[in-house]
Amino acid sequence: MMLVSKELFHRFIKYSVVGCLSILIYFLSVFVLVELLGKNPILGSTLSFVIMTFISFLLNRKFTFGSDFSYQKFLRFLAVSAIGFTLNFFIMYLVVNILSLHYTI
Repeated sequence: MMLVSKELFHRFIKYSVVGCLSILIYFLSVFVLVELLGKNPILGSTLSFVIMTFISFLLNRKFTFGSDFSYQKFLRFLAVSAIGFTLNFFIMYLVVNILSLHYTI
């Protein structure tokens, strides 16, 4: 007896690949913004999160789920992403400004 369908498993793999690519995009863009362009780590992290969120939405929409664009889906995605954005901002602020650690922590 198969607990998970083959299609669902393939979708999970695609979703995971998009997630890994999104993380790579985030860290790469933080590095470029902070180390190469001299931006503040909090600003760099914030901009990188926005970039990563849009790319993640587009890749998941086309590659993972194969669905058409709709503002309703995009707004739902942004609502969920807002939680991650808020956590990311406050953790980066805590690490850099309160704990005085390097932003890569």
